[in-house]
Amino acid sequence: MSSSAHVLHRAEIERSGFGQRLQSLHGLLRGRYPIIERVALALYDPATDLLKTFVSSNLNGRTLQQYEATLSSVPSLLRLRQERTARVVDDIEESFHAAAAHTAWLKAQEFRSSYTLPIFRGTELAAFLFFDSTRRAAFVPAVTQVLDQFADIVSQLYLLRISAVQQLIGAVDIATGLARIRDVETGHHLERMAKYSRLIARGVAERYGLSDEAIEYLHLFAPLHDIGKVGIPDAILLKPGKLDADEWQLMQQHVAIGEELIGHIVSDLGLAGDTAAEIMWQVVAGHHERGDGSGYPRGLRMADIPVPARIVAVADMYDALSSTRPYKQPWDEDRCAVELRSQAERGLIDAACVDALLADDEARRLIRERFAD
Repeated sequence: MSSSAHVLHRAEIERSGFGQRLQSLHGLLRGRYPIIERVALALYDPATDLLKTFVSSNLNGRTLQQYEATLSSVPSLLRLRQERTARVVDDIEESFHAAAAHTAWLKAQEFRSSYTLPIFRGTELAAFLFFDSTRRAAFVPAVTQVLDQFADIVSQLYLLRISAVQQLIGAVDIATGLARIRDVETGHHLERMAKYSRLIARGVAERYGLSDEAIEYLHLFAPLHDIGKVGIPDAILLKPGKLDADEWQLMQQHVAIGEELIGHIVSDLGLAGDTAAEIMWQVVAGHHERGDGSGYPRGLRMADIPVPARIVAVADMYDALSSTRPYKQPWDEDRCAVELRSQAERGLIDAACVDALLADDEARRLIRERFAD
């Protein structure tokens, strides 16, 4: 495959992702109920208690993106999870008085009524599905009865989607386990990598047209960036000293090994061309490329390096600098920032990604502390 074929632009993401499917279903629904101007799906992560925007179909084209909040801070939604029931709000202006960003956004878009349903995967909350209208009291029983059936379709599509992604992850789980065992960067490196990647992705989302859906896939697949190391001999992978020219050339083959590995898995699962599979491929294939063409394996220039790969490259570099390694002590934050900005100025790594990472000192600190070695 050519490098240009794997650069995910926003249009490609929307064509191949779950968001496009939701938009198509919304179009069918509006054929019967034109009053329903927004359908949105927000994910729930039980590990962090975070609700996160994922996909949305809005009649006016203005979507709420890169927004998250803890479920515990939204009592009305928390009650829906506890009672496993839906909620109708006839007048958003009168019912919602809290100064939450989500509420303010709904009011700014002039949405006046809503219908919300929790989506469960077994006994665990997986997501919330929101329907919104600019009309007050739009969601009468005759409408919600139809929406319940629509919600069943969306829920099943979403759960199937998540199953496919988890199947993709599960298919490389053994290899990932081996990579963790053999990775010279021990401890929680892979977890930190994923969190830094998500932090950067959120920061550059508007600039590079990354959807919430793409950001979540990047977060999932960032730890697989060096999966091809499972095919590198221990004598090279674990060598304490500097690699010679022949050894370095062999080490670089881990990218091709990783591409081949995920290529077989994606093909076997019938996920070729899928957004999730594309982002996984980009992360594995492109994270060692450098903007001046000095990287490997393809020697791509910055414009041709997929954005997910640029993000992971910065996340990986920052973690290497800020963490203890067998050959070095961790650098302090100022020294890390100087080095990252120097490499960005030389065109080696993406400057916008560096800025996004360094812009949030508190978020980086929390990641380092929570996933400390």
